[in-house]
Amino acid sequence: MTTTRWWMIAGALVVAALVAVSMALPASAIEVDTAAVARGAMRVTVDEEGRTRLRDRYIVAAPVAGRIERLAVKEGDRVTAGQEIGRVFPTPADPRTVAVTRGQLASAEAKRAEARSRVQNATATTEQRQRDFDRAASLAEGGALSRQALEQARLAATEADQQLAMQRSALEAADAEVAAARAALIGLAPGQSGGSAVPVRAPTAGRVLRLVQQSARVVPAGAPLVEIGDAAGLEVVVDVLSEDAVRIAVGNSVLIDQWGGDETLEGQVRLVEPEAFTKVSALGVEEQRVNVIADLPAPPPTLGAGYRLEAHIVTWEGDSVLNVPTSALFRTGGSWAVFVVEGGAAMRRTVQVGHQSPDAVEIVGGLTEGETVILYPSALIESGVRVRAGPA
Repeated sequence: MTTTRWWMIAGALVVAALVAVSMALPASAIEVDTAAVARGAMRVTVDEEGRTRLRDRYIVAAPVAGRIERLAVKEGDRVTAGQEIGRVFPTPADPRTVAVTRGQLASAEAKRAEARSRVQNATATTEQRQRDFDRAASLAEGGALSRQALEQARLAATEADQQLAMQRSALEAADAEVAAARAALIGLAPGQSGGSAVPVRAPTAGRVLRLVQQSARVVPAGAPLVEIGDAAGLEVVVDVLSEDAVRIAVGNSVLIDQWGGDETLEGQVRLVEPEAFTKVSALGVEEQRVNVIADLPAPPPTLGAGYRLEAHIVTWEGDSVLNVPTSALFRTGGSWAVFVVEGGAAMRRTVQVGHQSPDAVEIVGGLTEGETVILYPSALIESGVRVRAGPA
């Protein structure tokens, strides 16, 4: 036997011995991250970027054509309702202009009368809805009315209150139009020299947001002069995907952060706009988006209009929900599954899921509280493979 052949035989024997030894030794356990199946609070939200805006903005216009003095207010100043913020010296007007202005006054007064009638109707409706709710509450206490009927009565009363508030706002706007139309008649007599000044007044209390005209100059009637708003009337506008909008309802809670402060602000959805619009995403994809309007009951004084923020609209939440981290689930055969640690080994198990959030998934079947699942299962993990929990 040659030396080369002898070495080949010896090498084959060594390899065979190593294979036999490795097969005889128990397989080493794979280190994995684990989590316990537990019950706890869970919340499902629609997360999108939003911005603040004023619910009511007023643009004060020149009541008549003429020369306006330099305005007496600056941006950021607070004004009260009826406060004089400037004066306009009217230019002489011809009879036709006088007739048109008087017609505008008559139209504004008719609109105000209509607005007053709507306020009266809304007031009567609100009082009736409140009486209906009071009766429903009494019947519900005695067990003669279902909880659903009581909630419907409460919703009807709330909607009536909101309609009344809207009609009152419309009446305030109509009053402002009448005042503006009457002011437009001042100094418009034919042949007048235009020497008498027409005051420009703030229609409501608030803060001066923007000066459209700052210096003295000649302006036409209706030229915008000042923009006024009240920061206490801030609302949040969030545009969401249309498929997310169908899960959002009026009254849903909204959690707001990333607005510049440390605290999380709380709001409530007031309106889901009925019409979507097309918006191109950062990736160049056309999306159908819907504006969701939320009220901010107590905005901080440092938060202004047009500020960026992150909004989390709550669509569902539960206090004691059996859940696992989202990273434990994977798809197999069209179903959801997890790997459960049993006796030091991984065992695949099909589960039924409910609500899902970015961090956790509700488990409605397939797991029990206290069991341990594997997080981020890799391709090395299969049923029967020995595993051990890695360091926390």
